[in-house]
Amino acid sequence: MTMPRPLIFLMIVALCGALDIGLHMAGGDLMPMPSAFSPLVDRFGFAAVVAVWIALAFTGMGLAFLFWARRMAGSGRAKGLRYGLALGLMILIAMFEGVGLLGTPLIGELAMGLADAVPIALMIAALGWTLAPDSPGSDARGRPQALRVLVVFALVYGVGRTGVQFLGLIESGLAERVLPSLIWPFAMGAAVGVLFLVLDNALRGLSRAPAALAFGLGVFGVNWALFMTFVPMVFPDALLDTLLRVGLDMMLVTVAALLARNLHRKGVERDTASDGA
Repeated sequence: MTMPRPLIFLMIVALCGALDIGLHMAGGDLMPMPSAFSPLVDRFGFAAVVAVWIALAFTGMGLAFLFWARRMAGSGRAKGLRYGLALGLMILIAMFEGVGLLGTPLIGELAMGLADAVPIALMIAALGWTLAPDSPGSDARGRPQALRVLVVFALVYGVGRTGVQFLGLIESGLAERVLPSLIWPFAMGAAVGVLFLVLDNALRGLSRAPAALAFGLGVFGVNWALFMTFVPMVFPDALLDTLLRVGLDMMLVTVAALLARNLHRKGVERDTASDGA
């Protein structure tokens, strides 16, 4: 008797969520902890709040993958592996913001990042195994140049986030910890660019502006909002700052996606013109 797909989905999410909790517990003193907690944690306890966040984030990220997997080319296993590794990389790099923002040790953020990134990547890869082989893929010639995409995302996100920090629109450690506060936005932008490259095929049927919005809001935005929900759930007085961060980040990523698509379109047009000459 074949197990129902919803039950398989829930089992994968539960197992990977349990792995996340186990890795955080194994990290022990390496894991950075807030000096103060939100009213939610004070009332229900840290473990309960984190468990709810893991259930929410893992379920949402898994459903988002299954939604976009229908549009991605290749076998289910390949889709899950590519998407899972790219999303895991983005989550890992995201954790390093704490080095500049909060002054937490680099090794602590690395341990925390791996404890989240590895289970999330494994969850997406496992969900990919539940999918049947799919479309054959698009012509490699029509795919954007990876280096160009990574540079665009790194510059747009990096310059945008740095400018917002200088303006004081969001909390920042720029005055106390200049180097990590300046490096992180550019590294994060490049990591988001990797996810964009993985999803390029799924966005191919859309025109440039809708494709940019679909990635900025429907791919990055959904995953980023789910991930960042942890902050106001655990840290005190963090809701407004988190909403500003997530909103600004979605806007910057959408702009980067639009620029990357425009540059790719111009490159294709030049290649077509050269072939016709």
